[in-house]
Amino acid sequence: MELNKSTMLKIFFLCVCVILVFLGFQHLDIVFSFLTWLLGVLTPFIIAGCCTFFLNVPLKAIEKVLFRSKDGQPVGKFKEKARRPIAIALSIGIFITIISVFLTIIIPEIVNSLAMIAESIPGFVQSVQEQTVKIGEESEFVQQILDMDIIDWSSITNFAINFLQDNAGNMVSSAMTVITSIVSTAVNIFLGVVISIYTLMRKEKLSSDLKKLVYSIFPMKAADFIVELGHLANQSFYNSITGQMTECIIIGSLTALGMTIFGFPYAALVGVLIAILSWIPMFGVGIGIVIGALFLLTTDPMQALWFVVFMICLQQIEGNFIFPRVVGSNMGLPPLIMVSAITLFASFFGLIGLLVCGPVTSVFYTLVKRFVYTKIQERQIPPEKYEIVVEVPQKDDKRFKKHSDPIDLSALEKHLKKHEKKYKSKIKK
Repeated sequence: MELNKSTMLKIFFLCVCVILVFLGFQHLDIVFSFLTWLLGVLTPFIIAGCCTFFLNVPLKAIEKVLFRSKDGQPVGKFKEKARRPIAIALSIGIFITIISVFLTIIIPEIVNSLAMIAESIPGFVQSVQEQTVKIGEESEFVQQILDMDIIDWSSITNFAINFLQDNAGNMVSSAMTVITSIVSTAVNIFLGVVISIYTLMRKEKLSSDLKKLVYSIFPMKAADFIVELGHLANQSFYNSITGQMTECIIIGSLTALGMTIFGFPYAALVGVLIAILSWIPMFGVGIGIVIGALFLLTTDPMQALWFVVFMICLQQIEGNFIFPRVVGSNMGLPPLIMVSAITLFASFFGLIGLLVCGPVTSVFYTLVKRFVYTKIQERQIPPEKYEIVVEVPQKDDKRFKKHSDPIDLSALEKHLKKHEKKYKSKIKK
């Protein structure tokens, strides 16, 4: 390797990276503190990115039909300039309408459902106690356990009172911390929405400026690759967001509608719960079914059982017939990759990681798949090198047993000569 200026710079850059990684592992507390501070600084921009992607979904649909000429003639400068602001305003209006409907219609239903659950819990507990006493009367061993004075309720009460007295100041401090966190979150959301609106207003110009920056820094081939990856990541993230939003609406609406038709209680509460938890890939709807069954268990155990049966049937219908036709393959990911992504994101980022692991994994999987396919095409690797042919074993059929062996040409030639007259007579007939 020739030690020119470019090579020396690459070696220097590699040495610096190795030193930084080594120092980072030696001082992980400083690294995590810096990452926490950086995350706090970047929070408005992260919120802005999320808002931009969410608002861009209805924005694209609105701009396709707003002020569009049917005969191909220009629509006028005013309409051209007004299309984007009006589309952004309508997109924000759609989300505000959804939130308003949620607050004015669904929230009271959820409150009523929670009140019903709270009212039914004492009766449920009493029923469990009665069943326990009944079992205890029938079983001497259980009755002996119930008669034992294991729990000292007076000690528990004194401990709770002393705990509240000793930690009253800490509770006030914690309450102030929560209030400060809520105010900070509200400010970050407001800044994120403002940044998102400015981004959507000039998204083409910002995209062009970013491309200019990339082409001004990197060589042409590397810049083309980076721009292509950015476009692919944007499209993959858009498809993932669209697919998950559509799935939330479909599964939540069908759950609430089906529970209303079949007379299950807490229809609005469980429907919203299923819609929110469906953002968690693979396991979200299952978690919602378990929670919904626990709600119904407080009123009627048989209803809880029938609810589980109903949700299993609904999942099969929605997953096999409705979702593939409405959403398509936007969220098609191998189960192994999805389970691994859920485990990693939940371990590192908690609940937020569960909510975003679907789109992020979809982007990463698409980029890796595209990279692998491109490299295989460039190197002209034949399919025989990486494809695996699975041989399906056939049933032991005596009629085809002879054909499973390789053909013996000499034996076949002798057989034809021996029965030549027989075959010729059959052909003439």
